[in-house]
Amino acid sequence: MSEEKRERLKFKEQRKNPGAALNNAWAQAMTGAPGSGCLVNVISVLIVVGVVLLIRACSQ
Repeated sequence: MSEEKRERLKFKEQRKNPGAALNNAWAQAMTGAPGSGCLVNVISVLIVVGVVLLIRACSQ
């Protein structure tokens, strides 16, 4: 399956299921894999920042 077809299917699934964007962002944040969608990238960064802030708050 080509990368373009895979991205098209992923985008189609995200339109049907808004939770899919969060799942993809979470998976990419955990693995460190870059995403191609802007929304997925923004959510990935927010998840990582949130985890870092949570760790800092709990350690003080």
